[in-house]
Amino acid sequence: MDSGSLHIAPEPEAEAAAIDWLIREGVLAEADIAHAETLKQGSSRDLLIILNQIGVLGDDALAEAYHRVTGLGISDGPFVPPPDLTQSLNPEFLRDTQALLLGPDGPLAVVNPLDERLRRGIEFALGVLPDLTIIRAGDWARAFGRFYPSEPLLISSSGGEEDAFAVEIADQERDAPIVRQVAAWLGEAADLGASDVHFDARRNSLDVRYRIDGVLQAAAREPKAVSASVVSRIKVIADLDLGERNRSQDGRSTIVVRGRRLDVRVSIIPTIDGESAVVRLLDRPEKLLSLEGLGFSGEIATALEAVCNRRHGMFVVAGPTGSGKTTTLYSCLEKLKGRGLKILSVEDPVEYHFDHVSQVQISEKAGRNFAGALRSFLRHDPDVILVGEIRDSETAQVAVQASLSGHLVLATLHAIDTARVRTRLIDMGVEPFKLDACLVASMAQRLVRLLCPDCRMPVPVTENEARLFETHGLAVPESICREKGCPACRMEGYKGRTALAEFAQNGAAPDRGQTLMAQGLQLVIRGETSLAEIAGLSEA
Repeated sequence: MDSGSLHIAPEPEAEAAAIDWLIREGVLAEADIAHAETLKQGSSRDLLIILNQIGVLGDDALAEAYHRVTGLGISDGPFVPPPDLTQSLNPEFLRDTQALLLGPDGPLAVVNPLDERLRRGIEFALGVLPDLTIIRAGDWARAFGRFYPSEPLLISSSGGEEDAFAVEIADQERDAPIVRQVAAWLGEAADLGASDVHFDARRNSLDVRYRIDGVLQAAAREPKAVSASVVSRIKVIADLDLGERNRSQDGRSTIVVRGRRLDVRVSIIPTIDGESAVVRLLDRPEKLLSLEGLGFSGEIATALEAVCNRRHGMFVVAGPTGSGKTTTLYSCLEKLKGRGLKILSVEDPVEYHFDHVSQVQISEKAGRNFAGALRSFLRHDPDVILVGEIRDSETAQVAVQASLSGHLVLATLHAIDTARVRTRLIDMGVEPFKLDACLVASMAQRLVRLLCPDCRMPVPVTENEARLFETHGLAVPESICREKGCPACRMEGYKGRTALAEFAQNGAAPDRGQTLMAQGLQLVIRGETSLAEIAGLSEA
């Protein structure tokens, strides 16, 4: 659209029209507007920008609302710095107004096209107002860093206890880039399928990394001066104590990222270089929790369904941290929905909320541990009990007793494979004859990365590799694939993960072709993963 003929209603009128549309569409409620007006407190920022910054209004919804009242298009990029990037525009002004000039003659990408100060400032600097296009707030934050790499997007607070600025919009006038940048990192991490975002305080920097497919990947390195303010923003998200900097803190919250609602778990620890934070991103259950969608083979999915149909006994899922044990048990709980069962769970922490499950979270301060919760459960007339983790002898023995007294017990355990499940439980003091009576099945699982289909590279099989296939009763393939790296996989060589599992009924060993390593080798034969990726399947 030609900006010369563009007619945008006066800012208050246009903002009111955008708010009305968002309320009619059910994106915002009147209470959200009232909350934003309370936070505004004389700030010059629009209410919609405030709602976006505090995570109530997603980037997509914000951009669509502005599109509705202005008729401007929404740009999807790519946002590449032009070779002749004009220096007539002050980067600090562009940062404060959330704008970018995409070429020498435009268009001008703006988060808020209603911002009259922005339009006047650009027209004064360039002598003409270029064509306007709307850019999503998260896209703008990432693009700004590419356009002006020497201009830090974050501005540290002026020190002391003022880190609490993050929820006060008056303070955000100065430090809003931190709010926007943290939101941009979380949004990008969610888009990339990251499970965790790490904010690591270093001696001279703040390192931001995403855990994607189980591996940490660098996302950004920011000046040391902003570290405390970034961590403070994360504390605000999780409702943690801003003034406490010498003890570890844990919290959880629900945030809106680009119109998508996510549960987050936050951990803060003090280090010698300052506080470090980890934010775990938890997808909503309806996206994850189906036995069919977990990636297991048909045989494993059928075996899991059979477990769900039992009325008593104990089922244990084994594997290291991050192998998806809890997700598997959650999918079993989802399968049990609507069957008229009383389901109780004890977890540390509760990662997902279920409407049909009474969930208890461990609290050392309250003296609530796994074993104590399980004893309470037995007096609560349950049908199914989920134990987040069998960590000690007391918990193991109470779980076994529950399964022997007519309850179905689902539990996780740190063990290498199904054979070690029995050994670990006996080591914890469970008598073998009781284990024989209650352990109906066990499963060991791992998550392995899949080779990027755009760049995987075939290579011949060596003699040592051939012997590995033969040992597991598999035909030796002529070639296998290994990782290479391309833009589609962020140069990692891998893209996505799948689950591998070995299943054992009543403590029996799985068939040779159904072990974790045998299944991993079958993935290698099909070119889906590499030998390097499955090399640790026999290790805890």
